[in-house]
Amino acid sequence: MMQIHRIKIIILTFTLSLITSSVLFSQSKLDSIVELGDDLVALDDYKEAEKRYDQALEIDEHYRSALEGKIRILLLMDKYSRAEKVAKDAIEQHPLDPSFEMYMGKILIERGSYEDALPHLNKALELSGKTDSMTINRVYVSLGAAYQKLGRSQQAMDQYSKALSINRHNPNVFLYRGNLYYKRENYSQALEDFKKVLELDPNNHLAQYNAGMCYSRQGEKRNACDAFHKACELGNTNACKMVISKCLRSTETP
Repeated sequence: MMQIHRIKIIILTFTLSLITSSVLFSQSKLDSIVELGDDLVALDDYKEAEKRYDQALEIDEHYRSALEGKIRILLLMDKYSRAEKVAKDAIEQHPLDPSFEMYMGKILIERGSYEDALPHLNKALELSGKTDSMTINRVYVSLGAAYQKLGRSQQAMDQYSKALSINRHNPNVFLYRGNLYYKRENYSQALEDFKKVLELDPNNHLAQYNAGMCYSRQGEKRNACDAFHKACELGNTNACKMVISKCLRSTETP
């Protein structure tokens, strides 16, 4: 009897080992597929990347990183309706994951449903706690964008400032906040933000053009023309127009 019991234990242990090995192999395979999708995104091959994420989801429809990859790629391809459906399913499958609430907020902003985006973004903050600084930072940026679209500039400003308190290496946040300062006619603060953008991203033509506009508003024509020239060289057509209308004419001989 004791011998039979030992045999059963050995068989059960072997079976569990096989199951564990199978799970680990499946996990490794899924990770490899998703990583390939991420690599294809980096190469701007969005259609092939989507195929890889779909392949992973065919193996496990609840696989978190594949769901996130699928949402990201649909956002990059401006397929907001499909992205919203995937995000909705992901929230149902992973109700405590703040990332999917954040993505739903971003999707709704892209679709112009700014008020509807706010509850999802605030839920993402609630779920993030105090440890997930990356998600919190991205939520603050999205909240700022939603408030800015709703014309609630002070709230937008507050959210951008919160985002920058976590990560001061995202040039887009400085660009967004600079635009708000500019609209408030606070040209010195706007200029500081646009300069920060250019420190982080020297080829940002929007920041160069906006810096030129700030200089122009402050009566610093030479600095304005220098900024417009640089922005024009980077491909900003509005800057090229400013060079023609504001800079070249002033140098023409009467």
